[in-house]
Amino acid sequence: MLRPHFARIVQEFYDAVLADPGAKAVLRDEAQVARLRVSLHDWLDRLVTGPYDEAYFEKRARIGRMHVKVGLDQRYMLAAMNLIRTGLHRAVSETSGGTRAFFERHQAIDQICDIELAIMLETYREDYILKKTAEVESLAVMGRLTAGLAHEIRNPLNAAMLQLNVLERNAKSVGDATTRRRIERRTNIVQDELKRLSMLLDDFLNLARARRFEPVHCDASELVKEVIELRGPEIQSQGIDITSDIDRSPGLLFAEPDRLKQVVNNLITNAVEAVIDCESPTIRVTSRRLDRDRWEVAVIDNGPGVALEIADSAFESFVTTKEAGTGLGLAIVKRIVELHGGASQLTRASGGGTQASFWIPLRRRSR
Repeated sequence: MLRPHFARIVQEFYDAVLADPGAKAVLRDEAQVARLRVSLHDWLDRLVTGPYDEAYFEKRARIGRMHVKVGLDQRYMLAAMNLIRTGLHRAVSETSGGTRAFFERHQAIDQICDIELAIMLETYREDYILKKTAEVESLAVMGRLTAGLAHEIRNPLNAAMLQLNVLERNAKSVGDATTRRRIERRTNIVQDELKRLSMLLDDFLNLARARRFEPVHCDASELVKEVIELRGPEIQSQGIDITSDIDRSPGLLFAEPDRLKQVVNNLITNAVEAVIDCESPTIRVTSRRLDRDRWEVAVIDNGPGVALEIADSAFESFVTTKEAGTGLGLAIVKRIVELHGGASQLTRASGGGTQASFWIPLRRRSR
């Protein structure tokens, strides 16, 4: 009885999803939406036919876990189930005859939808709590460790840098040119390593520090433009072609400009490292109003691309594919973006390479 109505329910469901910025944010592209439409059609068929066994339960439970994985807030499951419930009730009302059959069929829809929702929410809660507890514990340990060691590490780092500067100045007075160059080369190597160690310490501090949020009004386009103007000459000097496509339409943010600049800068740095060994390395930075309520920045490179298994966990702390990487750059991106109420994503670019992007809400102008 209900199968002829599934196509309409699926259409109405995804019309609602695509109209909501928060729900739409977890969708990658039209191809994914097309696959999900088919999955929803199959889900509806199983919903009303069963069998309601262990396999049914496990398949339904995976939906809740997947929502945790893609970062979809729990409230969307309640709204989504209401859309399905409404569509099914409408279908029954249009096709049922007889008072008793009419009531029993509506009752059956409510029962199975409630069971579905209970399964999804239970598994969502379990996975969400485990995930968030692990994140909080990890950051708490990191915060205590970093706070305790930062002072002890920074002092010898600064002392070592000062001594190297003295050694570098003294080397200039060495008469033998070969010996002088050898000393300078070795001091430069040590300086580079000390700088890298200092940057690593900064990354730990940025990730572990308290979540203070002191936003101001700022212009979205200008923010990205400033980062590109700062990084452009250095990136071009490495033989990398960097271009930008910045939407000039008004985009007013209520945000922390310096932290968002750090996000853009981290994504560009990742792109530079990804393309540095490419034959014709290119990086493109886009900034645009994603819809009425959101502003998006994307950094696209033509590097080797990111593996799907890495893309899913790339924003977790200490996940990296680089030999000398710390795995903190994207974790910092995620932390700052979420502080602004947005979301970040890493995907394979359509023409090859990687696209790293994030969005945050735009400030709504008062009427």
